[in-house]
Amino acid sequence: MRFEGFRMRPVPYFEECNTMAQWYVMYTKPRQETVALENLQRQNYSVFFPQARVQKRKTGQGTVQVVEPLFPRYMFIQLEVGVSDFSKLRSTKGCVDLVKFGGKPSVVPIELIELIQHQVDSDSVIDLLKLNELEVGGEVRVAEGTFEGMMGKIAARKSDQRVIVLLNVLGAERSVELAQSQLDKA
Repeated sequence: MRFEGFRMRPVPYFEECNTMAQWYVMYTKPRQETVALENLQRQNYSVFFPQARVQKRKTGQGTVQVVEPLFPRYMFIQLEVGVSDFSKLRSTKGCVDLVKFGGKPSVVPIELIELIQHQVDSDSVIDLLKLNELEVGGEVRVAEGTFEGMMGKIAARKSDQRVIVLLNVLGAERSVELAQSQLDKA
């Protein structure tokens, strides 16, 4: 998932802004995202906390699926400029402060919030395991590395992280072992 073309922009001046609700980024204490989420929701703030389902290696358990923050230590909060009391947010348990540039809280474009919301399920979880599934026989494009830009076909899975790709190199098909992270679905 790439978020190109979106820029966070500082609020011009609070006096000049209308009272329309805007999205901001809340910076939280380490591993306290759920505490911050609960406390902000208890105060009736509209909060969006996207999470990701990923696979991790655990000692003695092999690989397990876990849900973790999509953006560790960050969440999105919707506030009305001129109406919301920003100082109250800093004293909320689990929260540090709003992300600021030039001393002013930065507004997140609604298009970016909507893009992320379309990717997550009803529990605000995006299943990165399904996004990264590359099927044997599927067409792929090499996104980075020595073979960047070349098209190929997945011949086999080597492991959870690596695949064998058939690439047309100098008129002949060659098998190359690549990391899944280097590939995009064609």
